[in-house]
Order: sequence, then C-alpha cells, then structure tokens
Amino acid sequence: MFIRLVFLAILTTSLCACEKEGHDSVTSEDIAHAMEKLSFACTPEADHLPTVNDDAQALYRYALFLQSREGGKNFDYIARYYRLAYAAGSYIAATNLHALISEGLIESNDPENEVINIVEDLIARDIPGGYYDMGHYLETGYGVKQDTSRANTYFRRAADLGNADAQYYVSNLLEEIEDAKQVVFDMRRCAMDQGHAEAAYSYGIFQKARDIYPEAVQGFQAGVRNGSSNSAGFLSGGFKTTEPKNRLYYFALEADTERSMRYEKIESFLSRYEHLGPKVPDIDQIVPLPPAKLPEWDGTFEWLKKRESTPPAEKPSEDMIRALSQEKGLDPTTGMPLAAVKK
Repeated sequence: MFIRLVFLAILTTSLCACEKEGHDSVTSEDIAHAMEKLSFACTPEADHLPTVNDDAQALYRYALFLQSREGGKNFDYIARYYRLAYAAGSYIAATNLHALISEGLIESNDPENEVINIVEDLIARDIPGGYYDMGHYLETGYGVKQDTSRANTYFRRAADLGNADAQYYVSNLLEEIEDAKQVVFDMRRCAMDQGHAEAAYSYGIFQKARDIYPEAVQGFQAGVRNGSSNSAGFLSGGFKTTEPKNRLYYFALEADTERSMRYEKIESFLSRYEHLGPKVPDIDQIVPLPPAKLPEWDGTFEWLKKRESTPPAEKPSEDMIRALSQEKGLDPTTGMPLAAVKK
C-alpha cells in the first residue's frame, strides 16, 4: 500500500513544486498533499501552444510530406527541413526532429545532447509536449540520468498542461490505484475530447467494465472518429448481440445489421490505412448512434477523399531558406548551426 501511495504522490505532485523545493524524493508531506488534492482539471493543449509563423509551417509541412510519402526516404534530407522549421519556431518540427535523432534515423554530431537540448528548449517555452518527451527520456535514461520518479512528475506536468498523450499515459499508470479512478476517468475523457484515439477506446473499455453502456458507446464512437479500429470492432459487435451473456460485445443495444456492417467496413478501412493515421470525422454522417436514423452512405470516407485530392506540400523557396539561415546562423544545406558544422 505504501508503494502505491508513493507512486500516487509522484504522479499527483506538481513538477514545479518539486523543482522549487530542490529535491527529487517524495516526502510524507507530499503523500498527504497528494491524497488531499488528488484531482485533475481538464485543459485543452491548444491553450498552451504558441502561434507558428507561415515560414515555419511551410518548412514543417514539406518535411512531413517527405517523411510520410510512400517509398524510400532520405532522412538527412528530411532532417534539413525539420531543423529549419524548428529554427523558424515550429514546436511540432522540433518534436519530430528529436524523435528521429533519438531513433538513430538522423545523423548528429552528438545525438543525445542535441535531443535533450531540443526538449529543454521546448520546456523553456512551456510547450506541453516537451514535458512529456522529457518524461520518456528520463524513464529510459536517454541523454539524462535515468530517474523514474522525476519522469512521472514531467508526465503529470504535461497532462496538466493539456497534452493528450500524457493524459492517456498517466491514466494508464494510475489505472490500478483505487483512489485514482476519478483521475483516470477525467484524464481519458480530456484526451478523448482532444482527439486521442487510444484514450477514447480505453474510455469506452473503462465504462463498459462498469456496465455504464451509454458512456461506453459514446467513447467507442469517439474512438472511431479519432481513428481507432478496435473501437469500430466493438461497436460492430455491439449491434449484433442483444444477449447479456455475451459480455464482450453486449451494450444493451438493439440489434441492427446495417449499423453493424458499416462499423465492420470502417474497421477494415482504418486497419488498411493505419500507417497513415486515418480518421473518420464524418462518422455521424455514416453511422450515427441511435436514436438517429441511418442516412444513405456511398461507402466513401471524407478523410481518404481529402487525402487523395490534396496536392503535395510545396517545396519552400531557397531564398527564404537562405534568409532564415543567415538570421539564425545556420548552414542552409543541412539546417544545422554553423558552429556545429565547423567542428
């Protein structure tokens, strides 16, 4: 029980408080405070994100296009645009950049140091994802001393700032702690409402396990919207059975063959394009939940039509890149700082 309380205190104690006090250990006062203040207030991550300028967006979009298109990839070429986008102010480019460096896909003179410098810069700018990423590097000991306790405080800070990945991650860490059930529920709901597919799926499972079927169905519907093929599978099964003994798929729904078939088709669609991160934003136009009647459906998906009709990202102009590189002291051919290139 004491171990669980310590773990709970770590995940519920403010990162800022730990840093301010100058200690990384959890005291009895921390535990008492955690038990008294065990709560979570949902806040959208968008409230904590800065505006990104057009040049940074253009550079990021082109890097993402190069990374996500079919076929072989030149990661050093991709790195050029991520580095330039990061220098121009794109926090998303920074996240993708340090992830690729840490995975060994992008060359770096000092990969661990570069990764941690990028993440610390994100944290200095109070970007929620920076705290989440630092949590994982502390968890694994990449570029920093491994410290699970400190990792958990970073995860919690990211969750409090609205990062959906962190909210889902922390909810999983807390799931087996009885006193934390409400926090688990609140975090998953918050992440789900921000478009996190796995959080929505887990929210559905969480509610189904408690026989709260209407909320479970809402969770799985949100999961489908956000791209969870497992959620579609559950709803397909849910509209097939009216037998309570079928614990896996029973949701107290009326059997509906057409609804079940549509969810089955959606499940296949999401599985087929899983590597591209598909979503079903038009789910309520394809298969709305009862009591809404089923509309006509031609079997197509808005996400796929938009993807197929959207032209490739335009290559940023070299003039813009040269101007940015001169301003930021970068090598325009690599996007790396000139000081690093000269070493």
